Amino acid sequence: MKKTTTLATVVAITLMGSALCQAQDAPKKAPNPQQKFEKLDADKNGSVSSDEFKAKAKDSAKADKKFAKLDANKNGSLSLEEFSAAPAKPKKPKKKKPANPAAAAAPAAPAAPAAE
Repeated sequence: MKKTTTLATVVAITLMGSALCQAQDAPKKAPNPQQKFEKLDADKNGSVSSDEFKAKAKDSAKADKKFAKLDANKNGSLSLEEFSAAPAKPKKPKKKKPANPAAAAAPAAPAAPAAE
């Protein structure tokens, strides 16, 4: 009876750990371009001015450069079409750690000489 309970506990813990790992690996959905545009459009006039664009930016100089690239017709404001046409910023994939760090750090054993 004790072995059965112990085995059931080990199986349950293993399954919970597996589910947790899979949940962490699930990709997060990127915000919809229209939703981002609506957040930037502070005065809700249907276009985003350079000032509205820079207000949400961390770096004003980078924001100016990006705004200039996005403003296809160079009228000083972004339409939803111009904003949506921009390619999404690619995210760098995270490097996965080896399952056994000691094995990954150990050099490979030399190959045995071939028998003649």
